[in-house]
Amino acid sequence: MRHTKTITTILFLLLTISSYGQIGKKKNYFPIWTFHQDSINIHGLSIGLWSFNSEPRHTNTNGIKLELIGIGIGIPLIPRSPIVETDSAFIKLEKEPLSERINGLNLSASGSACHCLTNGLTAGFIGQIHFQVNGISTSLFMNFTQRHNGLMTALFNDAYYMNGLQVGLGNNGFKTKGVQIGGIGNYAREMKGVQIGLYNKSEKFKGIQIGLWNVNQKRKLPLINWNFKQDNE
Repeated sequence: MRHTKTITTILFLLLTISSYGQIGKKKNYFPIWTFHQDSINIHGLSIGLWSFNSEPRHTNTNGIKLELIGIGIGIPLIPRSPIVETDSAFIKLEKEPLSERINGLNLSASGSACHCLTNGLTAGFIGQIHFQVNGISTSLFMNFTQRHNGLMTALFNDAYYMNGLQVGLGNNGFKTKGVQIGGIGNYAREMKGVQIGLYNKSEKFKGIQIGLWNVNQKRKLPLINWNFKQDNE
């Protein structure tokens, strides 16, 4: 009798796992499909009008994602930066399910804005808003990424976690490791690396600042400033 109950329990668990796998399984499309469909894998070219922060689609693109229009044209009109300002806000955002994951190229006519992860290159003409980029993010005017590893370039760049290189007229990184190069100025709340610009400022800095005026938690100096000691705070 005990053996019968054990076998029944095992069969029930196997059927439950199998059913769950069938529900969670994504459909695969090759070589071209639209990224507007939910819960799919696209291998090749995924194409659509735009991406934006709405309900997550759980869609993966392995290849090239192409937005024919994008919504980057509206990004310069937003009243404030969409980048979070505290660790608790970032952790909350990190727990949200990704809308899309792009492994390869993410190209948008005006720019995309979504809770997306891009491994590779993402480019939009006017502006972009992404959750995470591992690689290169570039646009003409504005670039916003909650977490960025690699190269970030635009007239204005803003990231919460930045590991790598920011190049633009104005750069902002709350927690930055790498290099900021700005024609007018750079600001990072917490940074490890190099700042190069007319004006450089960081509230918690470790590295070298090069510019007309440089400010960190230790001192304010023209031309060159530095701090290599780890704060005890």
